[in-house]
This record gives sequence, C-alpha cells and structure tokens, in this order.
Amino acid sequence: MIEYFKEEQFYRAKKQRKGVLTIFFVVLAVYLIVSVGLFLWYRTLPYKSPTINTVKWIHYPLSVLMVIFSFIYLGIPYKRVNRYYRLNYNLIYGIRETSTGSFFEYDQTLQDKDGVDFKSLIFLEWNKYKNDFFERKVLVFDELEFPKFEEKMNVKYVTQGNVLISYEILDLPNETGEEK
Repeated sequence: MIEYFKEEQFYRAKKQRKGVLTIFFVVLAVYLIVSVGLFLWYRTLPYKSPTINTVKWIHYPLSVLMVIFSFIYLGIPYKRVNRYYRLNYNLIYGIRETSTGSFFEYDQTLQDKDGVDFKSLIFLEWNKYKNDFFERKVLVFDELEFPKFEEKMNVKYVTQGNVLISYEILDLPNETGEEK
C-alpha cells in the first residue's frame, strides 16, 4: 500500500496548534500581569485621588483590546488550526474502511469538510445491494497533489471519513482499454 496520508502531517498540525495556543496564552499572561499591576496601583491610591482616572483610562481600553484580540485570534487562526488538527487526529485514530473501485476522474472543485479544504477523486464502485455501479468521491487534501491514476485503473484504497489514507493499484488497463 502506498501511504498518501503520513503521520508527520498530524505531528506538524499538533505542533502548529501548540504554537498558536502558546502565543495566545503568552498574550493573556501579559494582560493579566498588567491588570493585576493596575489593580494593585488602584488599591494603593488615596480616596478621590486624581490618578484614579488615569488607572481607569489605561485599564479599560486595554481590556477592550484583549477581548477584541481574543475573539479574532481564537475565531480565525486557532479555529482553522484546531479543525485541521482534529481531522488529522481522526485520520490516525478513527475507523478505517477499505474499498475497491475503478478510477473515473479527478475533481478539482474545492470542497469543505469540517473546515478543511479538499479536492476529490471519483471512483466507480459496485453496490451489491442495488446491483449497480455508483460514483464515490474520495477526498484528498487540497495542498497535496493527486495520486497518479489512469482512467479505468482498479484501485484498492483505505479511507477514514471518506478521506484517502492509502491506496494500492491492483491492475493497469492496457492500451486497448481492457484490463490485463
């Protein structure tokens, strides 16, 4: 079997997720340290001191900026990295399905699955319950190249959640289009 999905992708996604979380927690720690410092400064000021307004004018905009940063940072970069990490986690530890089909065509159309972009391979598979062939789209990561298949090539492939993990070419069609 040729491994299309490699476990290194999972470990890279895990490292990237950890890096994004580290940046957020460092910014949060700096904000908390500054907030505690401003609170202690506020508590040491005498009653009705004119400096009280200065402390408030520093802390309120700082708090607003932290809330805005949190929504944007956790809503865009962390959310995308976390979805990619979870998908890779499922590809390693999820239930895998093995199928055999005849390759039909490549589909360059981008599809979104759990927040990750995919393109697809289309296979013709036999459905034993309906006694008919049907088209099955097997997803591949958008940033990776398609595996090199020829039309009508029989392929045994392993998927998890319809995402290609590995494949094996069973036989090649000859020049007349018939199988060997």
